[in-house]
Amino acid sequence: MTLRALPLLLLLLCAVLVRAQGNIPFDRDHIADKAALDNALRAMQQADKLAEVGGAAYAQALPLYLQAHAVNPDNAELNVRIGLCHLNGEQRHEAADWFLRAAALDPAMPRVHFLCGYALQLNGRWDEAIAEYEDHKVRKARNPDPEPAYNMADKHLAECRNGKALAARPANVRVTNLGARINSPESDYGVLLTADGGTLFYTSRRSNTTGGKINKATNEYFEDVYVSTHGDQGWSDPAPLPEPVNTPINDASVGLFNDGRTMLIYRDVKGTGDLFETKRTGKTWSEPRPLGLNVNTRYHESSAWYSFDRQWLYFVSDRPEEGLGGQDIYRSKWDAAAQDWGPAENLGPTINTRFDEDGIFVHPDGRTIYFSSKGHNSMGGYDIFRSALEGGQWSKPENLGWPVNGADDDLFFVMNASGSTGYFSSLRPGGLGEDDVYQVEFMPDPATQETATAATAVDATPAPTMATVLVKGWVKDLRALKGLEADIDLLDLADASLVARFQSDRETGEFMATVPAGRAYALHVRANGYLFHSQHIEVGAEGTVELALEVGMKPLEVGGVEVMRNLFFDRDKADLQPGSHAELAQLRQMLTENPGLRLEVGGHTDGDGSAEHNLKLSQARAQAVVDHLTAQGIAADRLEVKGYGPTQPVAPNDSAANKARNRRTEIRILGQ
Repeated sequence: MTLRALPLLLLLLCAVLVRAQGNIPFDRDHIADKAALDNALRAMQQADKLAEVGGAAYAQALPLYLQAHAVNPDNAELNVRIGLCHLNGEQRHEAADWFLRAAALDPAMPRVHFLCGYALQLNGRWDEAIAEYEDHKVRKARNPDPEPAYNMADKHLAECRNGKALAARPANVRVTNLGARINSPESDYGVLLTADGGTLFYTSRRSNTTGGKINKATNEYFEDVYVSTHGDQGWSDPAPLPEPVNTPINDASVGLFNDGRTMLIYRDVKGTGDLFETKRTGKTWSEPRPLGLNVNTRYHESSAWYSFDRQWLYFVSDRPEEGLGGQDIYRSKWDAAAQDWGPAENLGPTINTRFDEDGIFVHPDGRTIYFSSKGHNSMGGYDIFRSALEGGQWSKPENLGWPVNGADDDLFFVMNASGSTGYFSSLRPGGLGEDDVYQVEFMPDPATQETATAATAVDATPAPTMATVLVKGWVKDLRALKGLEADIDLLDLADASLVARFQSDRETGEFMATVPAGRAYALHVRANGYLFHSQHIEVGAEGTVELALEVGMKPLEVGGVEVMRNLFFDRDKADLQPGSHAELAQLRQMLTENPGLRLEVGGHTDGDGSAEHNLKLSQARAQAVVDHLTAQGIAADRLEVKGYGPTQPVAPNDSAANKARNRRTEIRILGQ
């Protein structure tokens, strides 16, 4: 997967030897040792041929140029060529010294001040870079450059000024390299994170990739997907995912559904690159399946992420017909009837620019996206931005600021459900390889901290604007005491609408999902041959909540009892509230799918009030449930009504919480 397109990747300096003061040419007038001169010229000739190839060949050219440099270190053009080898290799942040040396030897050399500016910018030396770019502009005005890359000084100047301003007011975050356990001497990027923050997937080009093949064009190993889990000792040693996810070609991690078991990967197919989906059952991943033709095209699709409810797919493509320039971010809505992704729509000019966008991440809050862009107010290369969907419109993207972003590429940002911790990959100085994986911790507002000082950063990068509910747990067969595959729905009780649908793992029974907070939800669990199970979830919008649930499923057998936890009645009445409709629909579905099933609907009250009143109330509430079901087509002879009043409590009648547990409606299997 192509991570970046460096503007200088294939460019060589025009061979213009100017006898400036201090610049020493390679000739007999300046180098008396003929043998040394001849060897140096031969080495430079060989290196030039390699540099013309570009890519990995720069690494092969570098030692030859250095051989010549040992003979004559004061040749401006040779210093530039060595700088270009560094710039287009693994030591790009070391290029500045070589370009500055060349500029000192020959200030009039074409392009040298642009190269100085670019290399200084990569190192965050903003003022020096600005001065070099300004010098280049003055010289270019007299001698226009035919190569477009060298006409980008105005953009780079804007980036440097952005960088200077953002670095002067750093975000209140802590950025940490994940170290040698996660990162390798090669490239590590494409970070994915489960919503609970417990599992990290990422792409690496390390030497033990599947097949062990090297891309001859880049001299890098092909990509594989790796996984690491977080425990008491930090992140575990990463392990490559087995086949069929990893293959001898490029396989890269690009997106993850919030169940933690559905992954989007990139594969280089026919030289363009497409998006695929794979699902995990237990420890086994399915054969990756290509996404539909509305997503994959003959062009390059490089990154993707699902919305929390899997109704939208956000992805990156460089298709020219609908694009605003380079790579853009698109989204496609799931078509349930066609069982495919619908037509792609460009997110528009608020998000996309005439430059490249990449690394899309959709936060589980349902409204916030994070992405990388070379446009907007980038500091150089890709920067990470955030935008929120407000009233159907995307807000102006906000740069996450320094030190999350720097002057080089910062990509593939992801975040846990709480918004406290994120991860991204970066091509910044000080890494262990080319790209490394970094962690960012979003710190509390320093104004609220007793230890805050005037030197403390004041532009805290906030967590997502909406809180989330993280629901995770296990579904088990109560009889066999083993994991069970089940369909799980989360419904908004306000209107009975389906918010999210997912499944528990067939082998382990585990499940995980995230939904926006600030609502009341019904969680319904269904499995063939079992009584359906329901939970009531209601949390405020103040912060992210994590709920751990163990769902025990009871087989459909005579005597089986299940509490209906999302039936709501008016106080001291038998009138069903609208929030009950989702639960009743689940009950109706179970009865429809099992036509021989006969049930008792039993009403129960707490111990407050008279026994006679409570008995009548419980009977009336059970009857209301049956009346609703018969009105929906369920035969009346399949349902019996029983009011128990307060005679069968499940908790002492001594607190509001216990009284609420006693007030319930149960279903009991009478026959099937």
